[in-house]
Amino acid sequence: MRRIFIALAILLALGNTAEAKNYITLESPSGNTIVDETGKWILGPYKDLHVNYIIDFGERYAYASFYDNGQKRYINLNTMVYLPAGYDYEFSYEYAKALTKGGFKLVKSDGTYAINDVVSAYYYCSDNLIYGKKGEFWYLYNISTGSLVIDNPITSTWENVNKYYNGSGAVVLLKIDTADGYVKYVTNDGIEIDEDTAIHNINKYNYELMDGAGTGEGNGYNGIRYSRQPSTQFIPFSIVDKKGKTLYGIRLSNDNVLIAPKYNYIEPLGDDFKYFIAADKHNKYGIINVVDQVVIPFKYDSCKRLSDRSFVLKTAEKSYIFNAESGILVDKAYDTIDTSKPIYMIDKFTVATLENKKYIIDSNDGHIILILPETIDDITAYYDNLYVVKSGNTYGLMNMYGKILVNPKFNKVTIDEPKFNNYMKYLSEHDD
Repeated sequence: MRRIFIALAILLALGNTAEAKNYITLESPSGNTIVDETGKWILGPYKDLHVNYIIDFGERYAYASFYDNGQKRYINLNTMVYLPAGYDYEFSYEYAKALTKGGFKLVKSDGTYAINDVVSAYYYCSDNLIYGKKGEFWYLYNISTGSLVIDNPITSTWENVNKYYNGSGAVVLLKIDTADGYVKYVTNDGIEIDEDTAIHNINKYNYELMDGAGTGEGNGYNGIRYSRQPSTQFIPFSIVDKKGKTLYGIRLSNDNVLIAPKYNYIEPLGDDFKYFIAADKHNKYGIINVVDQVVIPFKYDSCKRLSDRSFVLKTAEKSYIFNAESGILVDKAYDTIDTSKPIYMIDKFTVATLENKKYIIDSNDGHIILILPETIDDITAYYDNLYVVKSGNTYGLMNMYGKILVNPKFNKVTIDEPKFNNYMKYLSEHDD
Protein backbone atom coordinates (compact mmCIF):
# COMPACT_ATOMS: atom_id res chain seq x y z
CA MET A 1 0.00 0.00 0.00
CA ARG A 2 1.32 3.41 -0.95
CA ARG A 3 2.49 5.40 2.07
CA ILE A 4 1.21 8.96 2.43
CA PHE A 5 2.97 11.42 4.74
CA ILE A 6 0.83 14.35 5.83
CA ALA A 7 2.43 17.69 6.70
CA LEU A 8 -0.01 20.29 8.01
CA ALA A 9 1.04 23.94 7.91
CA ILE A 10 -1.30 26.30 9.74
CA LEU A 11 -1.29 30.03 9.14
CA LEU A 12 -1.21 32.39 12.09
CA ALA A 13 -4.64 33.56 13.20
CA LEU A 14 -4.41 37.31 12.77
CA GLY A 15 -7.40 39.58 13.24
CA ASN A 16 -8.69 41.54 10.25
CA THR A 17 -6.54 39.68 7.75
CA ALA A 18 -7.62 38.53 4.34
CA GLU A 19 -8.91 34.97 4.25
CA ALA A 20 -6.31 32.39 3.35
CA LYS A 21 -6.70 28.65 3.44
CA ASN A 22 -4.67 26.22 5.47
CA TYR A 23 -2.98 23.72 3.19
CA ILE A 24 -2.08 20.08 3.71
CA THR A 25 0.72 18.49 1.71
CA LEU A 26 0.27 14.81 0.82
CA GLU A 27 3.59 13.18 -0.05
CA SER A 28 3.82 10.05 -2.20
CA PRO A 29 6.25 8.41 -4.66
CA SER A 30 4.32 9.88 -7.59
CA GLY A 31 4.72 13.42 -6.25
CA ASN A 32 3.21 15.74 -3.69
CA THR A 33 -0.40 16.91 -3.69
CA ILE A 34 -1.89 19.91 -1.87
CA VAL A 35 -5.40 19.77 -0.42
CA ASP A 36 -7.20 22.26 1.80
CA GLU A 37 -8.43 21.64 5.36
CA THR A 38 -11.62 20.02 3.99
CA GLY A 39 -9.63 17.57 1.89
CA LYS A 40 -10.46 19.33 -1.39
CA TRP A 41 -7.79 18.91 -4.08
CA ILE A 42 -5.86 22.10 -4.83
CA LEU A 43 -2.76 21.15 -6.81
CA GLY A 44 -0.62 18.15 -7.76
CA PRO A 45 0.80 15.63 -7.84
CA TYR A 46 4.12 17.31 -8.65
CA LYS A 47 7.73 16.68 -7.74
CA ASP A 48 8.93 18.63 -4.66
CA LEU A 49 5.61 20.46 -4.33
CA HIS A 50 5.47 22.52 -1.13
CA VAL A 51 3.88 25.69 0.23
CA ASN A 52 5.57 28.99 1.13
CA TYR A 53 3.57 31.28 3.41
CA ILE A 54 3.89 35.05 3.44
CA ILE A 55 2.22 36.33 6.60
CA ASP A 56 1.76 40.05 7.25
CA PHE A 57 -0.57 42.29 9.18
CA GLY A 58 -3.48 43.05 6.86
CA GLU A 59 -2.62 40.56 4.09
CA ARG A 60 -1.36 37.02 3.85
CA TYR A 61 -0.36 35.00 0.85
CA ALA A 62 0.52 31.39 0.10
CA TYR A 63 2.72 30.36 -2.80
CA ALA A 64 3.46 26.81 -3.95
CA SER A 65 6.60 25.74 -5.79
CA PHE A 66 7.10 22.50 -7.70
CA TYR A 67 8.80 20.92 -10.70
CA ASP A 68 6.86 20.35 -13.92
CA ASN A 69 8.66 18.70 -16.85
CA GLY A 70 11.97 19.52 -15.21
CA GLN A 71 11.17 23.21 -14.79
CA LYS A 72 10.57 24.84 -11.42
CA ARG A 73 7.25 26.69 -11.25
CA TYR A 74 5.60 28.95 -8.67
CA ILE A 75 1.89 29.61 -8.20
CA ASN A 76 -0.03 32.05 -5.99
CA LEU A 77 -2.44 29.76 -4.14
CA ASN A 78 -4.70 32.66 -3.14
CA THR A 79 -5.52 33.39 -6.77
CA MET A 80 -4.23 30.21 -8.48
CA VAL A 81 -2.13 32.42 -10.76
CA TYR A 82 1.21 31.13 -12.06
CA LEU A 83 4.26 33.36 -11.76
CA PRO A 84 6.52 33.71 -14.82
CA ALA A 85 8.52 30.53 -15.44
CA GLY A 86 12.29 30.21 -15.41
CA TYR A 87 13.05 32.01 -12.14
CA ASP A 88 13.60 31.34 -8.49
CA TYR A 89 11.68 33.80 -6.33
CA GLU A 90 12.12 35.85 -3.19
CA PHE A 91 8.74 36.79 -1.71
CA SER A 92 7.41 39.77 0.21
CA TYR A 93 3.87 40.79 1.11
CA GLU A 94 3.19 42.64 -2.16
CA TYR A 95 5.82 41.74 -4.73
CA ALA A 96 7.94 38.75 -5.65
CA LYS A 97 11.48 39.15 -6.92
CA ALA A 98 12.13 36.93 -9.96
CA LEU A 99 15.84 36.39 -9.36
CA THR A 100 18.27 36.70 -12.26
CA LYS A 101 22.04 36.67 -12.54
CA GLY A 102 22.25 40.45 -12.59
CA GLY A 103 19.46 41.27 -10.13
CA PHE A 104 15.73 40.62 -10.36
CA LYS A 105 12.47 41.41 -12.11
CA LEU A 106 9.57 42.55 -9.96
CA VAL A 107 6.37 40.48 -10.14
CA LYS A 108 2.95 41.35 -8.70
CA SER A 109 0.77 38.83 -6.86
CA ASP A 110 -1.39 38.47 -10.00
CA GLY A 111 1.59 37.03 -11.88
CA THR A 112 2.26 40.07 -14.07
CA TYR A 113 5.33 42.28 -13.98
CA ALA A 114 5.55 45.52 -12.02
CA ILE A 115 9.06 45.90 -13.50
CA ASN A 116 9.74 43.77 -16.59
CA ASP A 117 13.40 44.62 -16.56
CA VAL A 118 16.43 43.41 -14.60
CA VAL A 119 17.08 45.83 -11.74
CA SER A 120 19.12 45.81 -8.54
CA ALA A 121 16.61 47.71 -6.36
CA TYR A 122 13.13 49.16 -6.53
CA TYR A 123 11.49 52.13 -4.89
CA TYR A 124 7.87 53.23 -4.62
CA CYS A 125 6.89 56.42 -6.46
CA SER A 126 3.07 56.54 -6.52
CA ASP A 127 0.04 54.27 -6.82
CA ASN A 128 0.83 53.57 -10.48
CA LEU A 129 4.54 54.28 -10.80
CA ILE A 130 7.67 52.66 -9.40
CA TYR A 131 11.41 53.22 -9.72
CA GLY A 132 13.87 50.49 -10.65
CA LYS A 133 17.65 50.87 -10.35
CA LYS A 134 20.02 49.76 -13.11
CA GLY A 135 23.67 50.48 -12.54
CA GLU A 136 24.03 53.88 -10.90
CA PHE A 137 20.77 55.31 -12.25
CA TRP A 138 17.06 54.98 -11.51
CA TYR A 139 14.37 54.46 -14.14
CA LEU A 140 10.61 55.01 -13.99
CA TYR A 141 8.24 52.10 -14.65
CA ASN A 142 4.49 51.72 -15.02
CA ILE A 143 3.32 49.22 -12.37
CA SER A 144 0.35 48.14 -14.51
CA THR A 145 2.42 47.18 -17.56
CA GLY A 146 5.88 46.65 -16.07
CA SER A 147 7.38 48.75 -18.85
CA LEU A 148 9.52 51.88 -18.89
CA VAL A 149 7.60 55.13 -18.84
CA ILE A 150 10.55 57.12 -20.16
CA ASP A 151 13.92 55.82 -21.36
CA ASN A 152 15.87 58.56 -19.62
CA PRO A 153 17.98 57.79 -16.52
CA ILE A 154 17.38 59.58 -13.20
CA THR A 155 20.26 60.35 -10.85
CA SER A 156 18.23 60.84 -7.65
CA THR A 157 14.57 60.09 -7.01
CA TRP A 158 14.67 62.88 -4.41
CA GLU A 159 16.67 65.71 -5.91
CA ASN A 160 15.61 65.26 -9.54
CA VAL A 161 11.88 64.49 -9.23
CA ASN A 162 9.22 67.02 -8.22
CA LYS A 163 5.70 65.79 -7.47
CA TYR A 164 2.47 67.69 -8.03
CA TYR A 165 -0.58 66.83 -5.96
CA ASN A 166 -4.31 67.39 -6.33
CA GLY A 167 -6.59 68.64 -3.56
CA SER A 168 -6.97 65.11 -2.18
CA GLY A 169 -3.22 64.76 -1.63
CA ALA A 170 -2.73 62.24 -4.47
CA VAL A 171 0.21 62.37 -6.87
CA VAL A 172 -1.01 63.49 -10.30
CA LEU A 173 2.10 64.72 -12.10
CA LEU A 174 5.88 64.33 -11.99
CA LYS A 175 8.45 66.80 -13.24
CA ILE A 176 11.72 64.95 -13.81
CA ASP A 177 15.17 66.43 -14.47
CA THR A 178 16.86 63.48 -16.15
CA ALA A 179 20.53 62.56 -15.91
CA ASP A 180 20.96 63.16 -19.66
CA GLY A 181 19.78 66.76 -19.46
CA TYR A 182 16.07 66.64 -20.30
CA VAL A 183 12.99 67.83 -18.41
CA LYS A 184 10.17 65.28 -18.58
CA TYR A 185 6.57 65.55 -17.39
CA VAL A 186 4.76 62.30 -16.56
CA THR A 187 1.21 61.81 -15.30
CA ASN A 188 0.37 59.33 -12.54
CA ASP A 189 -1.08 57.10 -15.28
CA GLY A 190 2.41 56.75 -16.75
CA ILE A 191 1.80 59.01 -19.74
CA GLU A 192 4.48 61.47 -20.84
CA ILE A 193 3.08 64.89 -21.72
CA ASP A 194 4.72 68.03 -23.08
CA GLU A 195 5.55 71.08 -20.98
CA ASP A 196 2.68 73.21 -22.32
CA THR A 197 0.11 70.55 -21.44
CA ALA A 198 1.68 70.08 -18.00
CA ILE A 199 1.58 73.81 -17.21
CA HIS A 200 -2.00 74.03 -18.49
CA ASN A 201 -3.09 71.18 -16.19
CA ILE A 202 -1.23 72.64 -13.20
CA ASN A 203 -2.98 75.98 -13.60
CA LYS A 204 -6.40 74.61 -14.56
CA TYR A 205 -6.66 72.08 -11.73
CA ASN A 206 -4.62 73.99 -9.12
CA TYR A 207 -2.04 71.25 -8.64
CA GLU A 208 0.28 71.90 -5.70
CA LEU A 209 4.02 71.36 -5.86
CA MET A 210 5.08 69.83 -2.56
CA ASP A 211 8.05 67.83 -1.34
CA GLY A 212 5.81 65.05 -0.11
CA ALA A 213 2.32 63.65 -0.11
CA GLY A 214 0.92 66.13 2.40
CA THR A 215 -1.33 63.44 3.84
CA GLY A 216 0.16 63.07 7.31
CA GLU A 217 1.18 59.49 6.57
CA GLY A 218 3.38 59.35 3.49
CA ASN A 219 3.87 56.74 0.83
CA GLY A 220 6.24 54.53 2.79
CA TYR A 221 3.55 53.38 5.22
CA ASN A 222 1.31 50.64 3.82
CA GLY A 223 -0.96 49.83 6.78
CA ILE A 224 0.97 46.71 7.75
CA ARG A 225 2.39 46.66 11.28
CA TYR A 226 5.54 44.71 12.07
CA SER A 227 6.45 43.47 15.51
CA ARG A 228 9.13 45.20 17.55
CA GLN A 229 9.59 42.15 19.73
CA PRO A 230 13.03 40.48 19.82
CA SER A 231 13.48 37.89 17.11
CA THR A 232 12.61 34.31 18.01
CA GLN A 233 14.11 32.70 14.91
CA PHE A 234 17.39 34.68 14.68
CA ILE A 235 19.28 34.43 17.98
CA PRO A 236 22.56 36.27 18.71
CA PHE A 237 25.31 34.20 20.33
CA SER A 238 28.95 34.80 21.21
CA ILE A 239 32.30 33.07 21.47
CA VAL A 240 35.62 34.12 22.96
CA ASP A 241 38.51 33.74 20.51
CA LYS A 242 42.10 32.78 21.33
CA LYS A 243 42.98 36.39 22.02
CA GLY A 244 40.18 36.70 24.57
CA LYS A 245 37.99 38.84 22.33
CA THR A 246 34.22 38.29 22.32
CA LEU A 247 32.75 37.87 18.85
CA TYR A 248 29.10 37.63 17.90
CA GLY A 249 27.10 35.68 15.35
CA ILE A 250 23.55 34.46 14.70
CA ARG A 251 22.09 31.01 15.18
CA LEU A 252 18.64 29.73 14.30
CA SER A 253 16.10 28.47 16.80
CA ASN A 254 17.21 24.90 16.00
CA ASP A 255 20.77 25.90 17.05
CA ASN A 256 22.18 25.78 13.51
CA VAL A 257 24.66 28.61 12.91
CA LEU A 258 23.43 31.12 10.33
CA ILE A 259 26.07 33.86 10.69
CA ALA A 260 29.52 32.87 11.92
CA PRO A 261 30.69 34.68 15.09
CA LYS A 262 33.05 37.30 13.68
CA TYR A 263 31.42 40.65 14.53
CA ASN A 264 31.90 42.99 17.48
CA TYR A 265 28.12 43.30 17.63
CA ILE A 266 25.16 41.84 15.78
CA GLU A 267 21.39 42.14 16.19
CA PRO A 268 18.47 40.90 14.07
CA LEU A 269 16.19 43.62 12.72
CA GLY A 270 13.19 41.38 13.41
CA ASP A 271 11.60 38.06 12.49
CA ASP A 272 9.91 39.70 9.49
CA PHE A 273 13.17 40.85 7.92
CA LYS A 274 16.25 39.15 6.47
CA TYR A 275 18.76 41.72 7.65
CA PHE A 276 21.03 42.27 10.66
CA ILE A 277 22.79 45.31 12.07
CA ALA A 278 26.42 44.42 12.78
CA ALA A 279 29.62 46.16 13.87
CA ASP A 280 33.05 45.35 12.43
CA LYS A 281 36.43 45.30 14.18
CA HIS A 282 36.56 49.11 13.98
CA ASN A 283 33.15 49.35 15.72
CA LYS A 284 31.56 50.80 12.60
CA TYR A 285 28.01 49.71 11.87
CA GLY A 286 26.61 48.23 8.67
CA ILE A 287 23.83 45.94 7.45
CA ILE A 288 24.27 42.31 6.39
CA ASN A 289 21.75 39.79 5.06
CA VAL A 290 21.01 36.16 5.96
CA VAL A 291 23.87 34.84 3.81
CA ASP A 292 26.34 37.24 5.48
CA GLN A 293 26.61 39.54 2.49
CA VAL A 294 27.26 43.21 3.22
CA VAL A 295 24.19 45.16 2.11
CA ILE A 296 25.13 48.51 3.66
CA PRO A 297 28.88 49.20 4.17
CA PHE A 298 30.41 49.38 7.65
CA LYS A 299 30.87 53.14 7.96
CA TYR A 300 28.21 54.32 10.41
CA ASP A 301 28.67 55.39 14.03
CA SER A 302 25.29 54.22 15.33
CA CYS A 303 22.01 52.57 14.45
CA LYS A 304 18.64 53.24 16.11
CA ARG A 305 15.16 51.96 15.39
CA LEU A 306 12.88 54.53 13.79
CA SER A 307 9.62 52.80 12.81
CA ASP A 308 8.49 49.19 12.95
CA ARG A 309 10.46 48.55 9.76
CA SER A 310 13.02 51.35 9.44
CA PHE A 311 16.26 52.26 11.20
CA VAL A 312 18.44 55.38 11.36
CA LEU A 313 22.11 54.95 10.50
CA LYS A 314 24.26 57.92 11.54
CA THR A 315 27.67 59.21 10.57
CA ALA A 316 29.28 62.19 12.25
CA GLU A 317 27.63 64.48 9.70
CA LYS A 318 24.38 62.90 8.46
CA SER A 319 21.51 60.56 9.28
CA TYR A 320 20.12 57.99 6.85
CA ILE A 321 17.06 55.72 6.82
CA PHE A 322 17.37 52.00 6.11
CA ASN A 323 14.06 50.28 5.29
CA ALA A 324 14.29 46.62 6.31
CA GLU A 325 11.07 45.79 4.47
CA SER A 326 12.46 46.81 1.08
CA GLY A 327 16.16 46.37 1.91
CA ILE A 328 16.92 49.89 0.67
CA LEU A 329 19.05 52.65 2.19
CA VAL A 330 17.20 55.85 1.32
CA ASP A 331 19.38 58.16 -0.75
CA LYS A 332 18.17 61.26 1.10
CA ALA A 333 20.33 62.31 4.05
CA TYR A 334 19.30 64.63 6.89
CA ASP A 335 21.28 66.40 9.59
CA THR A 336 19.10 64.85 12.30
CA ILE A 337 16.15 62.46 12.41
CA ASP A 338 14.01 62.29 15.55
CA THR A 339 13.67 58.68 16.78
CA SER A 340 11.84 59.54 20.02
CA LYS A 341 8.28 60.12 18.79
CA PRO A 342 5.42 57.94 20.12
CA ILE A 343 4.97 54.71 18.18
CA TYR A 344 1.61 55.67 16.68
CA MET A 345 3.32 58.66 15.05
CA ILE A 346 6.76 57.37 14.26
CA ASP A 347 5.54 54.34 12.35
CA LYS A 348 4.32 56.85 9.78
CA PHE A 349 6.30 60.07 10.11
CA THR A 350 8.79 61.99 12.22
CA VAL A 351 10.65 65.32 12.29
CA ALA A 352 14.01 65.80 10.60
CA THR A 353 16.34 68.75 10.12
CA LEU A 354 18.43 69.75 7.13
CA GLU A 355 20.37 72.99 6.72
CA ASN A 356 18.51 74.79 9.54
CA LYS A 357 15.07 73.80 8.28
CA LYS A 358 12.69 71.36 9.93
CA TYR A 359 10.60 68.88 8.01
CA ILE A 360 7.94 66.29 8.61
CA ILE A 361 9.24 63.23 6.76
CA ASP A 362 7.96 59.76 6.05
CA SER A 363 9.60 57.43 8.57
CA ASN A 364 9.86 54.56 6.11
CA ASP A 365 11.03 56.08 2.85
CA GLY A 366 12.36 59.43 4.09
CA HIS A 367 10.47 61.63 1.66
CA ILE A 368 9.49 65.13 2.80
CA ILE A 369 5.81 65.38 3.64
CA LEU A 370 5.96 69.09 4.38
CA ILE A 371 8.24 71.87 5.57
CA LEU A 372 7.50 73.07 9.09
CA PRO A 373 6.86 76.82 9.39
CA GLU A 374 9.86 78.67 10.82
CA THR A 375 7.92 79.50 13.99
CA ILE A 376 7.29 75.82 14.78
CA ASP A 377 9.83 73.78 16.73
CA ASP A 378 8.16 70.39 16.77
CA ILE A 379 4.99 68.31 16.39
CA THR A 380 3.81 66.47 19.49
CA ALA A 381 0.63 64.68 18.37
CA TYR A 382 -1.65 64.21 15.40
CA TYR A 383 -5.09 62.92 14.54
CA ASP A 384 -6.68 62.62 11.09
CA ASN A 385 -5.54 65.79 9.26
CA LEU A 386 -4.43 67.79 12.31
CA TYR A 387 -1.02 68.21 13.94
CA VAL A 388 -0.47 69.52 17.45
CA VAL A 389 2.54 71.82 17.07
CA LYS A 390 4.95 73.29 19.60
CA SER A 391 6.69 76.64 19.58
CA GLY A 392 8.89 77.23 22.61
CA ASN A 393 6.73 76.03 25.50
CA THR A 394 3.34 76.72 23.92
CA TYR A 395 1.12 74.71 21.60
CA GLY A 396 -1.20 75.20 18.64
CA LEU A 397 -2.79 73.37 15.69
CA MET A 398 -1.66 72.94 12.08
CA ASN A 399 -3.33 71.21 9.13
CA MET A 400 -1.74 68.65 6.80
CA TYR A 401 -0.64 71.36 4.35
CA GLY A 402 1.37 73.26 6.96
CA LYS A 403 -1.20 75.98 7.57
CA ILE A 404 -1.41 77.15 11.19
CA LEU A 405 -5.05 76.88 12.29
CA VAL A 406 -4.51 77.84 15.93
CA ASN A 407 -1.48 79.94 16.82
CA PRO A 408 0.87 78.23 19.30
CA LYS A 409 0.13 80.31 22.39
CA PHE A 410 -1.60 77.79 24.64
CA ASN A 411 -0.19 75.75 27.52
CA LYS A 412 -1.88 72.61 26.22
CA VAL A 413 -3.89 71.50 23.19
CA THR A 414 -6.27 68.55 23.53
CA ILE A 415 -8.33 67.22 20.63
CA ASP A 416 -11.45 66.56 22.67
CA GLU A 417 -13.23 63.94 20.61
CA PRO A 418 -14.39 60.47 21.74
CA LYS A 419 -13.18 58.86 18.52
CA PHE A 420 -9.74 60.35 19.02
CA ASN A 421 -9.59 59.29 22.66
CA ASN A 422 -10.64 55.74 21.79
CA TYR A 423 -8.07 55.71 19.01
CA MET A 424 -5.30 56.79 21.38
CA LYS A 425 -6.41 54.21 23.94
CA TYR A 426 -6.23 51.47 21.31
CA LEU A 427 -2.77 52.57 20.20
CA SER A 428 -1.44 52.69 23.74
CA GLU A 429 -2.67 49.14 24.32
CA HIS A 430 -1.02 47.94 21.12
CA ASP A 431 2.31 49.76 21.35
CA ASP A 432 4.51 46.67 21.22
